[in-house]
Amino acid sequence: MPLTLTCETPLLMSTPTRSLKYEYAKYLDLEIDFYKETMSRPALMKLGDDAFAAMEAAIQLELSEIVMNDAVNALIMKRLKLPTYERWRRNRLKVLEQFRRADHWGLASTLHLADAVRPQDHPHVVVAGPHVEERTLYLAANGAHVTALSDVDDEALMSKVMVAAAQAGLSGQVASCSDGLDVWSPSVPVRAVVWHAQVLDSLSAERRTRVLAQLQDATVAGGVHYIEGVPTEARTTASIRSLIANYPGWHAPTDSGNGVIVLHKPRVA
Repeated sequence: MPLTLTCETPLLMSTPTRSLKYEYAKYLDLEIDFYKETMSRPALMKLGDDAFAAMEAAIQLELSEIVMNDAVNALIMKRLKLPTYERWRRNRLKVLEQFRRADHWGLASTLHLADAVRPQDHPHVVVAGPHVEERTLYLAANGAHVTALSDVDDEALMSKVMVAAAQAGLSGQVASCSDGLDVWSPSVPVRAVVWHAQVLDSLSAERRTRVLAQLQDATVAGGVHYIEGVPTEARTTASIRSLIANYPGWHAPTDSGNGVIVLHKPRVA
């Protein structure tokens, strides 16, 4: 049973802060669903048989799909030794503190990532590229609402991101999508986009132009795009010059160091 990755905007951009008990329930659901994904169908059926046997031994119940599902989930919780609410609540603060540290993710340079969050409370940031997990969780832990985009059909990575976010009580700040950057389209304004230059390598020139236009249109005035993975010696290559040419009307690109190009959208059109 795959996790449902709806490709929606992080919910907390428009809703009140969720309670910790809600976040805990979300964490359990994600952990259990992620575990089910790893099981073969025969193993899952065997687990259902074990759950049925446990219920028969305990008390006679009118069986329903909901009852059986709850019983299976209870067995998985026991098998995975998932924490109680109180233990999860205590551990969450430690996990959250870890996620906020750049060194926890092995991020050598986070100045541009910090800038993506600093200008406002709870900015919406879009992240895509080979390091989507680290950047998504780092940004969310530091206050951003993040839409994480993986390569096409990489649902396992997106599931991992969502489970980790729930572990730190950040599920309301993170949305994930495995449809790929060229399929996903923003539905609300974006403060910043953090992506790697190789993300668009597989796209045709026409699709690349369309993707960049969508992201630029969704970016608020004063917003910023960070293009990672562009060393100094590559700045003058035809592919990078062509990429920058697809940002008409934006401020001239600057170099934040460590292979990151920074492009700012003017505050006044």
